[in-house]
Amino acid sequence: MLSSPLVAWHQLSHHKMKLAVAAAGVVVAVMLMLVQLGIREGAMENSVAVARRITADLVLVSPRTRTIFQSSQFPRRLLFRLPAHDAVAGVEEMYMGQARFHNPWEHREHPISVFGLDPQFPMLNLPGFAARADDLERPDRVLFDGFSRTTYGPVVDTVKRQGFLETEINFRRVRIVDTINVGISITTDGNLYMSPANFLRLFPARDPGAIDVGLVRLKPGADREKVREQLASYVGQEARVVTRDELIASEVQFLRESAPIDFIFGMGAAVGFFIGFVVVYQILYTEVTNHLPQFATMKAMGFTDGYLLKVVLSQAFILSILGYIPGFFLALVLYRVATVAIQMQFSMTVQRATMVFLLTLIMCGLSALIAIRKAWTADPADVF
Repeated sequence: MLSSPLVAWHQLSHHKMKLAVAAAGVVVAVMLMLVQLGIREGAMENSVAVARRITADLVLVSPRTRTIFQSSQFPRRLLFRLPAHDAVAGVEEMYMGQARFHNPWEHREHPISVFGLDPQFPMLNLPGFAARADDLERPDRVLFDGFSRTTYGPVVDTVKRQGFLETEINFRRVRIVDTINVGISITTDGNLYMSPANFLRLFPARDPGAIDVGLVRLKPGADREKVREQLASYVGQEARVVTRDELIASEVQFLRESAPIDFIFGMGAAVGFFIGFVVVYQILYTEVTNHLPQFATMKAMGFTDGYLLKVVLSQAFILSILGYIPGFFLALVLYRVATVAIQMQFSMTVQRATMVFLLTLIMCGLSALIAIRKAWTADPADVF
């Protein structure tokens, strides 16, 4: 008995143009699913990048805060109570706000996110931030996020060329002494990092005793959950003590509730799946119809419906492989294009690549199961 994959390949490759069209349809479906899911996950990851960069064990936020990018302030004095606990190694405050950045080349102002935190012990994973601690302690010295959008001008090139850039933030003259690469999100086009003192200089109306985020580092071996419950009694109803993972989860939940990222890009991936399903079904149905006399003859010779199913499923598997491989590499190219165009980092993950490959197999397999019904009902007496 002939091998079903061999029969399937000979049937598909007999009409090379038809095979190319079928594979192209799968390529489009795979590429669309990978790109839509990649942008969805990339936008989500970039939007919670600040929370993921926190290295503190526990975080204090206001009970009214739903996202740290639109945070409500709480009293800084609450942080001074926490070192009384034996497991607390240190505490730091973090200020966050939105300022107006003056583009000195175009003489336009653009909104920019501003972070004020201790440059000596930032409790955030900001490569290069602590290295400029001495400079940042000086008045009106800031760091610029090198991944910020180009609307702010050639800041990175200028700083690299002359060592600094002087501009205005909230109508105050500041000096950008260096750039660090952190990343932007759907909520911000750029970032500035500075000391708390310089932050308050940019926001003179801001109460220095009201902070956005409190960062708590515990001593090695401390039970994080137990300490969190105990510290909750220290701050009462004025603040909420959460772990880093809880903060990330709340940020993701807020984005899913306030921004329709899941729905928009999930719908795009579903459309890609449907396109691939329709294309593969049409090709396989045409193949079955065109070879209906051969299938009927095979049934008359004793070939079972199971064997015919294996042939069509083999065709579906071949189409999925021929479509997935180029679709995968085209998606990688589009990730690069999107990274440059949107200025947000998009990358392929093993989990996403595996999931889309399985979806491709399911998509082609379902098409085969529907198309094979025509061969199953074929009667040699009717065909001939």
